Amino acid sequence: MTQAQVAKRLRTTRENVTILEHRAHENLRAAKATLVAIEELSGSSELVIPSGVSIFEATSMILRRADVLRIKVKMNADSILASLRAKRKGRIRGHHLVAAIRVKIERDGSVRIK
Repeated sequence: MTQAQVAKRLRTTRENVTILEHRAHENLRAAKATLVAIEELSGSSELVIPSGVSIFEATSMILRRADVLRIKVKMNADSILASLRAKRKGRIRGHHLVAAIRVKIERDGSVRIK
């Protein structure tokens, strides 16, 4: 519908419809910016795995976080588990973490265990 048709239907002026349409577009732009900001905040690719977590659950946590971020990791679960064991040997006792570890999931699919 044209603005004149909308104005006639709402029993107002075309100028008023123009103002309402402009405000609606401003609100849509603000809403889109808010969604982008929320996505960036919730899209953090760094994951902190607390102590006490089993290394098997840690592996699952890493893969789930990558899924949420829609990142296809280059490593499979066995490779992640082996990397955890190799790089954080001092933070693992038995099958559990005895200290928290940080994991960064890169956009290219690589996993960095800190």
